[in-house]
Amino acid sequence: MRYYKTLLPFLFLILLTGCEFESYEAYELPLYDGAFTWVKVTSGADWPKRYDHASVVFNNRIWVLGGYNPGQVKGDTYFEDVWSSADGDSWILETERAPWHGRRGHSAVVFDNGSGEAIYVIGGFEVDEETGYRQYSNDVWKSTDGKVWTRIKSRIYPVGDSIYISDWFPRMNHSCVTARHNDTNYIYLIGGYTMQEELSGRYAMKYYNDVWRSADGISWDSLANNDYGIRAEHAAAVDPETDRIYVQGGTHGVVFEPPLNASHPITGWQGVWSTDNGTNWTLELDTTLESGYLWRSDHQMVFYRDELWFLPGKTNSSVHYHFTEPYQFPIWKISETGSWVVDSDGDAFDARHGYSMVVFNDRVWIMGGMTSRHGQSNDVWAGEIIN
Repeated sequence: MRYYKTLLPFLFLILLTGCEFESYEAYELPLYDGAFTWVKVTSGADWPKRYDHASVVFNNRIWVLGGYNPGQVKGDTYFEDVWSSADGDSWILETERAPWHGRRGHSAVVFDNGSGEAIYVIGGFEVDEETGYRQYSNDVWKSTDGKVWTRIKSRIYPVGDSIYISDWFPRMNHSCVTARHNDTNYIYLIGGYTMQEELSGRYAMKYYNDVWRSADGISWDSLANNDYGIRAEHAAAVDPETDRIYVQGGTHGVVFEPPLNASHPITGWQGVWSTDNGTNWTLELDTTLESGYLWRSDHQMVFYRDELWFLPGKTNSSVHYHFTEPYQFPIWKISETGSWVVDSDGDAFDARHGYSMVVFNDRVWIMGGMTSRHGQSNDVWAGEIIN
């Protein structure tokens, strides 16, 4: 017995010396060789490092709003600041303390309710730095200049099921997009998740497959939509020519009572779901594309040059931070002909998730996020297809 006790540590040392360990910082992802030309505009923008923030294009400028940095040593880790830039390199602090409190997982859109365009900040997880109180929210804030903000809808927490008739439940990591349907401009709110205050543990976490829309950001209507699968941290985009809405990927949490299988809420959950009215959702799947590319979350997708592009994210399994898994960082697309193809298996701007994305001056802009090798970031990248 003493012989084995002496031998086992020795064998363990041999095993360790035979392994070659490589840090995330030293890990080299395959080089990008796709259709885009990507340029790092800045490795450190004027705004602090963050992820789970939101961005829009407004008044011919790029805007960054809020976000979260758990690595912040001094000051708040939840941001309520607003920044803007005309070139992605030089940034102006429009306001350091917007009244919507520090928050993450919120949505922001530019919307015209008939009185002119404004920025709308919608929902998310907010923290009151003065009191320390934190909560999921379903409030809506509006600004015509990014400096002065007006709350046009207050947070409401449900009593019983009444909120499902009159308002959407407080949540974060939902998607908000704008589209024109039936000659009316709408903000659409899709999915997301929350922690129900009256419950505890994993039973308190609830993921949504609902759809709400509003013509003013104040009053919201619940749509009787068919099931596209409960999800949060999903990507969403609108076809600018047809106003058709698309969602893909995300996370869905633990499925306690799956109707069709033990792993995912519905068959085809990982596919691309779309609607032209918010109510009737259809599923698209293409078996020519390896299924691994579809299983990602906290990513982005965008219509650019008449094609639908799917940008990097993280896995949606329990190993959320395996950034270097080969399916999480490649860019793929649905082409004009409808084919699903991988643009590049290489990495364009470091594997990341929780970043913000806009299209500005015919370029796709990537800002901040949680990166694989350097954690929270405040870098800015711009990509374009040069004909």
